[in-house]
Amino acid sequence: MHSLFAALLWLATLLPAPGVWAHEVREQVRQTTATLIQLTYADDEPFSFERYELFAEGRERPVYTGRTDAGGRIVFLPDDVLRWRLRSFSEDGHGVDFSFEVQAVPVTATGAAPGMDRPLRVALGLAAIAVVFGLLHWLVRRRARTSQPG
Repeated sequence: MHSLFAALLWLATLLPAPGVWAHEVREQVRQTTATLIQLTYADDEPFSFERYELFAEGRERPVYTGRTDAGGRIVFLPDDVLRWRLRSFSEDGHGVDFSFEVQAVPVTATGAAPGMDRPLRVALGLAAIAVVFGLLHWLVRRRARTSQPG
């Protein structure tokens, strides 16, 4: 009984406080229907790494902000909004400011499901440690019994 209590107490000291997971960043990769905008200069060179703002119809603040990629592309999920406005300007003054419409396409997600939840991973890890601890404890007790003169 004493060894069971000691094992439980040892396991309890390993359990982290709930705030430990507050800084975790989770990832989820999904393939879905998105809208792609490609910006190029007049000579077909990509409008690379330039800042942009995407505004949904009726909003004064941008819904999306960022930089174009190396190919001058912007990819976003329009959700239910059909009318958008894009503003993108380089430091030397080149750029665009235009409105456009997207087709209403239902956003369906396919692809990989998110990975195992963190608390489940922690619980499985603690269970594995407990099994190893139990096996070691059993082996030590067995060796102690066989080494006693009898």
